[in-house]
Amino acid sequence: MTQSRSIFVSLMLVLSQIFIVQGANAARLPDFVDLVEKAQPSVVSISTTIEVKRRNIFSRAGGSSRGPSGSGFLISKDGYVLTNNHVIDGVDKVLVRLHNGKDLQAKIVGTDAATDIALLKIEGDDFKPFKIGSIDSTKVGSWVLAIGAPFGFDQTVTAGIVSAKGRSVGEMYIPYVQTDVAINPGNSGGPLINMNGRVIGVNSKILSTSGGSNGLSFSIPIDLAMDVVNQIKDDGRVRRGYLGVSYQEVSYELAKSFGLERSRGALITIVSPDSPAEKAGIKTGDIVLEVDKKAIKNSTELPFVIGRYRPDDKANLSVVRQGEKLNLIVTIGSRNGDTASLPANASPKDSIEWFGAEFKDIPEEITSRTNITHGVIVSSVEQGVIYEAGIREGDIIQSIQLKNINDLQEFEAIIAKLPEQGNIPVLVNRPGAGSQYLIVEL
Repeated sequence: MTQSRSIFVSLMLVLSQIFIVQGANAARLPDFVDLVEKAQPSVVSISTTIEVKRRNIFSRAGGSSRGPSGSGFLISKDGYVLTNNHVIDGVDKVLVRLHNGKDLQAKIVGTDAATDIALLKIEGDDFKPFKIGSIDSTKVGSWVLAIGAPFGFDQTVTAGIVSAKGRSVGEMYIPYVQTDVAINPGNSGGPLINMNGRVIGVNSKILSTSGGSNGLSFSIPIDLAMDVVNQIKDDGRVRRGYLGVSYQEVSYELAKSFGLERSRGALITIVSPDSPAEKAGIKTGDIVLEVDKKAIKNSTELPFVIGRYRPDDKANLSVVRQGEKLNLIVTIGSRNGDTASLPANASPKDSIEWFGAEFKDIPEEITSRTNITHGVIVSSVEQGVIYEAGIREGDIIQSIQLKNINDLQEFEAIIAKLPEQGNIPVLVNRPGAGSQYLIVEL
């Protein structure tokens, strides 16, 4: 009896500790009520119309049809509204609905498709704008809120945490903030808010197999969005930095072959002629590790960082070239109007076989169609180390072990000096798909 009583008392003590811990955890959960009440007046819903001007047998006169809808938020007392470009792209009329239900016609001040940002203006001078935060000071794991109009339901509030920062989801210049906040069609353009009531992102995109929220939501960092807004206000256009390179990720195998202890940086695969990169001395095969001491952890961060510079700004690039660290000063160029053609040089030679693959000079019909005029083309490939590296018929080899190839004669001279064993980085240009380094294991 005494033993049973002791077991019972011990069990009750354990359960009480569990309840205490659960109660303590519950006490740490945030209370969103005050935050939402203060934020909602700054959030707007957006509806659009598209004019139908063409006559047809069903309509004797023109009319209008409903366009995309979304969300937005106020960023100034005098009525500037921030939203996504894809919410108002191609529409003729934009209506903004305030928190109190009042509808106001909005003017499109400017847009930037590359960052999916649009700036609107409504008439008035006593609006309640958000305070602007910063994504740099927001830590992964922080609580955040989204307010918007999913499926047309105005002023809908959802909550979650920041899952990651600096995500690449297809766009070159947007280092997305990833969250698990429920975002659905209609939330686009709405604010992502931190626990201090400051906006830190513009809700823009979801990844979903169903079209609804799957816990993968992406927001444009407010720092980037406000930079675009300020340029639109000041100049009526957006200018972003341009380096003039193509690049790829540094895999573990590539890192070893280039003498790095771990995978990091952006591996340069093409340097455009007469580009800021070429003028600064950047070469194919360089690995960019830092830009003005900001670490480039993976290749997608390079355009994020360079794009934030203005043309004619100077930046210090830390690169690794054949195992040696270099610092190069580059004068940032302008993205507008730059091209990425390659220099011309070719000489007819016979074919050369190398590990089950046949190589020839690039045929004239390919050079005229693609502007790829240096290197050698793979005319055929059989099973072997070349095939296993991922090289296929039609690929163009432009460098081997960081040595550039202009023609078949140079190709032959380079492969003759290769070691019998080891991982050899080969720059492969696949017409229509771009360039990348592949590893040939000898």
